[in-house]
Amino acid sequence: MGIIAAHHTVGTVAVKVIESYRSPQRISVHNAEHASNVDMFVGGPGVTVSNGLHIHSDETLQFDLPAGDELWVIADTDDSNLHTLTFRM
Repeated sequence: MGIIAAHHTVGTVAVKVIESYRSPQRISVHNAEHASNVDMFVGGPGVTVSNGLHIHSDETLQFDLPAGDELWVIADTDDSNLHTLTFRM
C-alpha cells in the first residue's frame, strides 16, 4: 500500500488530480480555500460546475475510487488550492 499526499491548483478548467491505478484507492479531497468562498466540484473527465459533486470551502470529502478510475476537479474561481491524500490498497 502507498500513501500519496499532493497539493493542486485548480481553476475553471477541469484538471486530473488522481491518476488511475490497478487497485482501488481511498481518497481524501480537501478544498483548502479557508478564507474565501471558492466552490470545487469532483467527478470524471467531463466534470463541470453543473454536474460535479460539490465541495464547499474548507470541506473534506472521503471516498473509495474503483480500480482504473481517475478523479477530476474544477472550481468556480482560478488559482484555487486543493489537497489530496491517496491510500493505494
